[in-house]
Amino acid sequence: MKMIEKFRMKKILAPLMIITFSLGFILSGCSAASEEGVSFADSAAENFLIAINNADYESYKKDLGEDMLQAVPEDEFIKFSSYINDTIGEYIPDSKEAAASGVQKGMDVVVYQADYTDEDEKVKVTIVVSKSADGGYKISGSWFDSPKLREENYQ
Repeated sequence: MKMIEKFRMKKILAPLMIITFSLGFILSGCSAASEEGVSFADSAAENFLIAINNADYESYKKDLGEDMLQAVPEDEFIKFSSYINDTIGEYIPDSKEAAASGVQKGMDVVVYQADYTDEDEKVKVTIVVSKSADGGYKISGSWFDSPKLREENYQ
């Protein structure tokens, strides 16, 4: 019985430590994010989250940078969209609220708290944006965290 309890504790503590360390690393010592970057992240994140709800790759990819486009081809997006919808439900439009922002390695990082239909707690959605070659901004990274997502491994 004690072995099972230790396994459960490791299963819970390891992801929490990784998430805490990651967010601390991302936001520690960060300078203030640019107004333009945060403004872009706000509108792009809304589109991004609704596109995941609808498994709509065309809408999803419109604000992505080249690295994200290569990292998340359509088949991977469909798989990820299903994982999010099956695990925490759908994002509730306009429910995201900025919780923190900063600059890390020249990129604006915005952490949101968002509501999802099947998750009792707020879902932490981190969006990283960077300047593109044309001088605008593009999404260059994203992370999701919630109790239910920590229980279900994405494969």
